[in-house]
Amino acid sequence: MEQVSTETCILTLKPFHKILIASAIAIFTFLVIMGPLTYKSLVPTLRQRFTNHLISVREIKKLQIQNFFHERYGDIHILSKNPIVVQSLPRFANAFKSGGFDDPAYKQVDTYYGPLLEHFLRAHGYNNIFLVDTEGDVVFGVKRDEYLGTNLYHGDYSSFSIGEVFKEGINNIKFSDLAWCEEIKDFIFLGAAPVYDITNKLLGVVIAEIPYSAIDIFFSQRDGLGETGEIYIVGDDYFMRTKSRFLTQNTILKLEINTKAVQDALRGNTDVKIVKDYRNVPVLSAYTPLDNLKDVNWVLLVKIDLKEAFHPILVLKTDLIIIGAIIGSITGIYAYFIIRRRAKKNSFNTFIG
Repeated sequence: MEQVSTETCILTLKPFHKILIASAIAIFTFLVIMGPLTYKSLVPTLRQRFTNHLISVREIKKLQIQNFFHERYGDIHILSKNPIVVQSLPRFANAFKSGGFDDPAYKQVDTYYGPLLEHFLRAHGYNNIFLVDTEGDVVFGVKRDEYLGTNLYHGDYSSFSIGEVFKEGINNIKFSDLAWCEEIKDFIFLGAAPVYDITNKLLGVVIAEIPYSAIDIFFSQRDGLGETGEIYIVGDDYFMRTKSRFLTQNTILKLEINTKAVQDALRGNTDVKIVKDYRNVPVLSAYTPLDNLKDVNWVLLVKIDLKEAFHPILVLKTDLIIIGAIIGSITGIYAYFIIRRRAKKNSFNTFIG
């Protein structure tokens, strides 16, 4: 009986060992070899694909912003050469000095040239157009506001953006950084250009107010950047030049951003790095200086939260773990039923024997 019992145990154990070995090989092959190999080969590809996407968005936005300023330079240059501006500026200046804005002579000039300049304003989407004579007097504005009639050399607004851009605009085309406009309760750009007559005599300066909304559209388009993607600009004073996607309060010229990405971009470097953003959140950031802008020193940043950027990698890792667990479970269940079936068969053979 002892010999029969031993032989029965051997018959029972052999299939069990075989199943365990086969199961172990299958699980080991997937979890230790195939799983990690798949993960290691796909992760760099996924990271590079999203990094390339951020770089593409950064370069597209950079080109859009550069083209925006290039076109505005062209617009203000054309405006300064426009016959309506060349003819009207000295007439407005003479009428203003003779009797002011309420003088019949001034009103006559305004009746003729005002609608023409207003048409130019509407056609180009400007907020306002000013004519300033060589002495610094603001002698005309399509829209009457606080600047009208003031002197930009020594008046109340001489140290404001409009005063600064006028002084530079006497000699060359000049654009200001963002400035607050109380009239429309929003930010604007100011562009200025000298106005000459046909004899090349300087008549004064034409100044155009360009609304912030003209450039804001570039930053509100965030296709492919998910729920946490953001495009923004920072000046060389480290203050934001755009609206934050995540903060409700105004951030333009109010939120200081002194992150490593901003610092590196202001040094003239273009790169993609994992850094912490102004919310102290880890992000994948693609940044670059806007080095082709003449009058402003800005840097452009395109970023997305690291958690969202690398979410596909986390999904892949989770999927591999789940697949491995499923394979292990199926193998274990299979082994259980095979062993149970073999045990029943051996018990039956022993009983018959």
